Amino acid sequence: MEKLYNGDCLQILDEIRGERFLFDAVLTDPPYNISRETHFHTMGSASRLGMDFGDWDKDFDITAFIYKLPPLLKENANVVIFNAWENLRDIRDACEENNIFVKRCLVLNKSNPAPFNRDRMFVNDVEFAVWGIYNSKGNPTGWTFNRQHALEKCVIDTTVQDSDWHTTKKDIKVMEHLVRLLTNENDVVLDCFMGSGTTGRACKNLNRNFVGIEIDKNYYNIAKQRIEFGDNYVIVSNNTDNNKTNLW
Repeated sequence: MEKLYNGDCLQILDEIRGERFLFDAVLTDPPYNISRETHFHTMGSASRLGMDFGDWDKDFDITAFIYKLPPLLKENANVVIFNAWENLRDIRDACEENNIFVKRCLVLNKSNPAPFNRDRMFVNDVEFAVWGIYNSKGNPTGWTFNRQHALEKCVIDTTVQDSDWHTTKKDIKVMEHLVRLLTNENDVVLDCFMGSGTTGRACKNLNRNFVGIEIDKNYYNIAKQRIEFGDNYVIVSNNTDNNKTNLW
């Protein structure tokens, strides 16, 4: 089952709450508020010029959606929220105010980071995520953790993806790893900031149910096509037929 919404997640989460729907996990990648104009150029990759990802990554309230989550989560649900290091404390504090108990900070180790200003600064080859467990009574226990390796390390190797469908597209191998690790087959996963649908595609590949929300019509259409048909069939369009699609 996939249920996709085109709209503001704060409004749609209220709508979902009215349906009394509960999620087994949240895997989401909200805006980072790091977009800015730069004069640096990457080497040989026109798709990775500059640091201006678009208006959606500017002046965004990074934690507002977290306050909407508790009524939508099953006890001991896993919650993973990606973001920039500058925002991790605010995300942690908002999570813990809402009974999402932070367990670890995950680190994505990029094998091919953009070499911005490499003669003067450390290369920005990492991204971060907060991982926590929701429990309304303040005592998380028995959460899903399907260990895949002898040690599940907080550092996860990744590759920077092309920006053909989204300027900050996540690596589907990373999302599939987290889906395997933190959910079981037929669980329901929520992504409040679906983008081009990488988490949804990972869920479909691994027999998980998925609910995704995306405010941008073009990204929503791309996600809908990727999730339904796969990565080999995506037509970029600025049109959308409605604000909610059921694909089952």
